[in-house]
Amino acid sequence: MPKSNAAGRWFPTQQQLQDPSSVERSFRQLLTQHYALQDQFDALTAKMNAQSAPASSQAPPPGCGPTDTQLLGLRVAPVDTETLADGTKLTYVKAAGNFQFK
Repeated sequence: MPKSNAAGRWFPTQQQLQDPSSVERSFRQLLTQHYALQDQFDALTAKMNAQSAPASSQAPPPGCGPTDTQLLGLRVAPVDTETLADGTKLTYVKAAGNFQFK
C-alpha cells in the first residue's frame, strides 16, 4: 500500500522498490500522477489565456507599462517627474487614449 503524508504526497515503500518490475510500476504511478498534474496546469493556462485574450485588444498605448497611473480607469502616459514644470496641465488625448502632461 502506498504511503502518503498529510499533504497527500506519495512516497514509495521499500516493498514497492524491491525488484525491477515493482520499480517500474512505482515509476509508472509517479509519472501518471505527474502527467495528470501537468495536463491540469496546461488546461488552466489555456483557460486563463482565453479569458485574457479580449483584454489584450485594450493593451496600453506604446510606451506605457503595468506601473502606469490611472485616473478614473483611464491611463496616464509615463512622465519624468523631475522634468515637469510648475503649471503643467494634464489633458486627455483621445487619439492616444490616455492622459498626457502638456
